[in-house]
Amino acid sequence: MIRILTDSSSGFSLESAKEAGVELVYLPINFDGKEFFDVLELPHEEFYVKLKESKNLPKTAAVNQTAFEEVFEDVKKKGDEMIVLLISDPISATTGQARAALEAVGYDKIHIIDNRRTTLPLFLLVNEAIKMRDAKKSVADIIAKMEELAPHARLYAYLDTLKHLRAGGRISGASAVIGSVLGIKPIAGLGPDGKVASFHKTMGTKKACLWMLDKLKNADFSYPVYFGHTNSLEEGEKFRAQAKEMFPDLIDGGILFISATIAVHAGPGCVGLGFVEKA
Repeated sequence: MIRILTDSSSGFSLESAKEAGVELVYLPINFDGKEFFDVLELPHEEFYVKLKESKNLPKTAAVNQTAFEEVFEDVKKKGDEMIVLLISDPISATTGQARAALEAVGYDKIHIIDNRRTTLPLFLLVNEAIKMRDAKKSVADIIAKMEELAPHARLYAYLDTLKHLRAGGRISGASAVIGSVLGIKPIAGLGPDGKVASFHKTMGTKKACLWMLDKLKNADFSYPVYFGHTNSLEEGEKFRAQAKEMFPDLIDGGILFISATIAVHAGPGCVGLGFVEKA
């Protein structure tokens, strides 16, 4: 049996993960000294209530080694195989914890893929792995496809401000200064190295959306485009509709709540998209 494991940063809800047959590990989020597991203990709506009420910005941490060992021991016990797709290694120690767990368990049918993606592009990769598993493709074929797609899986999102990324140490203070200017919409995402990058800054939401939509000119529309937001569903739906109008061939993967793990650093008011760029 081929099993697929991802983490809560991917954007799967408990319900969608169960429906797709995907297993989840949960990244912890700390609010004023109290820890909650993203998705499992912290639904989206509750996260934003806590974010508004909290005296300090919450902090995120990696999934610990023990959580992975529990999953991997079960895989080993049952003689299954597992594909593991996790949050980008350069922005989280989660993949390192998974590797340490695999070494401790000692089982060669668990495959941790260095995909260097998170949120919408990670959701995209996991869904492609699901399709291949359900089509009875081999583990080797799935690994090869993930390694082929991952470098071309893109993420772009406009933010209300870069202060959350700065506070979390994901970008420099100098890069975040422009985020304090009224009306400026910074556009961030993941670079080829899997690190958070600030790509562009525009005046207003309209120009930010047009900048991101321009990136879809290089999209491979044989794969779905996924849309996401951080508590900005109305704006996200407007952006999604605009994309579908501009690109009739686009396969609409749907719109997701971007996970709380990512929203800690992006802040509310973020809208973005994930897609595969042409090789």
